[in-house]
Amino acid sequence: MSEGTATDQALPPVLERLREALPDVPFEYVPTPLDPAVTVPREHLLRLMTALKEDERLAFDYLRCLSGVDYLDELEVVYHLRSFRHGHTIAVKVRAPADDPRIPSVAHLWKAADWHERETWEMFGIVFEGHPDLRPLLTEEGLGYYPLRKSHPLAEIEDWQENLLEQVERLAAAAAPPGAPEVVDEKAQKVALAQKKAEVIKKAREEARAKGLPPEEERKYVQEAIKRFEEEMAREAAAPAAPAAARPAAGDERAEKVALAQKKAEVIKKAREEARAKGLSGEEERKYVQEALRRLEQEGEGG
Repeated sequence: MSEGTATDQALPPVLERLREALPDVPFEYVPTPLDPAVTVPREHLLRLMTALKEDERLAFDYLRCLSGVDYLDELEVVYHLRSFRHGHTIAVKVRAPADDPRIPSVAHLWKAADWHERETWEMFGIVFEGHPDLRPLLTEEGLGYYPLRKSHPLAEIEDWQENLLEQVERLAAAAAPPGAPEVVDEKAQKVALAQKKAEVIKKAREEARAKGLPPEEERKYVQEAIKRFEEEMAREAAAPAAPAAARPAAGDERAEKVALAQKKAEVIKKAREEARAKGLSGEEERKYVQEALRRLEQEGEGG
């Protein structure tokens, strides 16, 4: 990455000012239809962002948004800034390895970054070092995965789910005796199938990573696990249906779910208080709460 620019064309005026302010900080300029975009090495991010905010020639006083991007082997954070004083804009991009997703926090420069960074952390697992209160904003404590990562347990389901459902329904229809009623709760069937498939994907991915497989081999490993799952589901659909077990009344089932949610909330609250009393960092607090939830689940399985 060259200093100032990675292209032969002239820099926009705002980037000329940036180069004047930080002549020794390398950044790569990539023209875009919207904001002028620069990519900066992680180790130079904080210095560059401080200059963008505090240098009078730049004066970016407004953080419009902050978002994450998953490139599998790398994670990227994109900042969109605007200066009301000068009327110019800029987009700043920085990347970190997926196995070391640490980025300096800019919450001390722009207050709006506080919640933006919290959301990006819980959705992508990017740890913003120096953040004053890095805890989940939208999801529950101890979720165990990052919903917007491409490695999310449900991320690959849509690639195979529709074909599998069609196959299951076709085999079930062929195996049904003449005059048998059709399956009525299709939505519940799809939800249950998606949940089972998510468990298969998650388990296969964990096994692949434990074996140290690279991303492409990991994907193949997961695909093989899904293929076995699909074959098993097809066999079950073709087999004669077993007598349905008695289900609890809807009211009882709802009461159980409410009680479990309340118990889980108590565990989360207690674990968070204990973690903060011990002075744990945001990431350590998250792991502490996650362990407490795992113990609760194990107690439930044992009971």
